[in-house]
Amino acid sequence: MEERIGVFICNCGNSLNNIDFPWLQEKVTSLRGVSCVNLSTALCLQDGLDSIFSSIGENNLDRIVIAGCSPQLKENVFTYAMKQAKIESVPFTWVNLREQCSWAHNVDVSKKALSMIQMAISEVELLKPATFSEVIINQSALIIGGGFTGLTIASELSKLGIQITLVEKESTLGGQYKNNEIFSPFVKGTLNSLVNEVMTDSNIEVLTSSEINYIKGTVGNFSTLISIDGNKNKQMSFGAIVVAVGQEGEPSSAPAIPGVITFSELLRLEQQKANLPKRIAFLLDTPVEYYRTGTLSALAGAVALRQKLASEVYIFAQSLKVDSQGTENLYHKARENGVTFIKFDENPVFANKNGQVQIDVRDALLQDDVTVYCDLLVVEEKMYSSPILASTLEIMTDKSGFYQVVNPHLSTTLSERKGILLAGSCRADVDLARSLLESKEAALRVYELLRQKT
Repeated sequence: MEERIGVFICNCGNSLNNIDFPWLQEKVTSLRGVSCVNLSTALCLQDGLDSIFSSIGENNLDRIVIAGCSPQLKENVFTYAMKQAKIESVPFTWVNLREQCSWAHNVDVSKKALSMIQMAISEVELLKPATFSEVIINQSALIIGGGFTGLTIASELSKLGIQITLVEKESTLGGQYKNNEIFSPFVKGTLNSLVNEVMTDSNIEVLTSSEINYIKGTVGNFSTLISIDGNKNKQMSFGAIVVAVGQEGEPSSAPAIPGVITFSELLRLEQQKANLPKRIAFLLDTPVEYYRTGTLSALAGAVALRQKLASEVYIFAQSLKVDSQGTENLYHKARENGVTFIKFDENPVFANKNGQVQIDVRDALLQDDVTVYCDLLVVEEKMYSSPILASTLEIMTDKSGFYQVVNPHLSTTLSERKGILLAGSCRADVDLARSLLESKEAALRVYELLRQKT
């Protein structure tokens, strides 16, 4: 029996101008096995979805080809709508006419579009209807990372009555800010409160000095092996997993000369109450054009050094942006406290002269050459998330080494692996305010998943 195939073509709001859609519709209609061909300007909107569902019933379709934009962007919209319409068992395949056809060329690509749809029709003929089984969802969640983000998620989920296991590789909770006196006016009080709340919550099991050995299974029933203190293994199952680990770093391309340190090394000096120098400079925008955490660290550190030690402080930056919450106020505070800002277009030249770091730079605003001598030069670190954990999770990383979400604009916490969510600085360079928002979003998505029961 010949399959009855429906082809639904979308011109994405008439934005695919190098495809002749009337010609394409006519050619596709004549192909073997095609029962109907519909052309739309927005298949992803409700009217477009309704037209698909109507055609399936009216034409008794048992196969579907959707030709439009990227499946990464809109496939979840269609699968969800098909589930709601109770036709999720109908096999379908996707053709990306936008990114892989129209937008890839400056010439007429109607024939290429036809060829791609022909291949999709041949593919969908071989697909078999999906089979479904009911899976009981484990009503507990795993949170990996005991910093500000992980603690916030654990607290939010516990309030919703969900059992949590929180895994932290360090011996104590709190993450990168726990001993950070520079940031104490902003986060330390909140962080200490979160740590105390989580440690005394009966819904939350805290495993410190622990790491994830493997994660198997699928959404609703993940099986994990957790290594505790390096000598004890514990096997556990969870319905959902939230990754909220911090960042790892490596020195930037700054010169390897005496007197050059990273932000992390500056924090260690501060924690040890070592004799910090009276003249210090911060260098931004060398590993990447803009790094939110680095900018916040430099501004907060500069203000702290001015107020506590009356140090002479300079900040060298190519393009100092203050789009993080509270950062603009911090910038003005640094100005008011006497921090000197020097903007450059070309990277400075560094040397060590008589035990001091010499910085030669062209001031982009003064249009003059400037030489600054300082006892310490603090440089940014190139930040990324743990590649070992990414491999264990079987999720992708982007070119900067951060864990990749499905869509950074529409789904900022969803990884490509259903049931595993990402939040905070493991997925991007985000500030604390953004981490807080993502923590609440991740907690909500976990709750929505687990409350389904099956």
